[in-house]
Amino acid sequence: AVVSTQSTGGLRLAGCPLTDEAINYVIKFCPSLEHLDFSYNPNMNDRVVDILTQSSLIYSLTKLDFSGCSHLTDKSLVMLKKCYDVCWVDLRSCKEITRGACVRFAHSLKRELSITEDKLIHPPAVEVYT
Repeated sequence: AVVSTQSTGGLRLAGCPLTDEAINYVIKFCPSLEHLDFSYNPNMNDRVVDILTQSSLIYSLTKLDFSGCSHLTDKSLVMLKKCYDVCWVDLRSCKEITRGACVRFAHSLKRELSITEDKLIHPPAVEVYT
């Protein structure tokens, strides 16, 4: 498990089996995070996403990594619509999340987003012409 913070407002908790108490500490002590990496967290589920989306994090989060979180369902994407500025969500290897839900989520936000690699939601690639 890797736990790290960056000056860019990110917290990486990849592979950490987080408890509800730990999630509440993240919300309490890191209320302005822009990036959260919960990838391959065996305890990540819709209930935890609901807790996150009822916190002040909805105003700051722009990037979320839930790749490999096998207990998330399409319900999580409905809740994540509350995050005002989210523009990058990795749901690869989330077997209970459907591509259709990813498409509905991407189209519901205020900015144009693309879906690649089946369940990676992100801003469209910018092409540079010389």
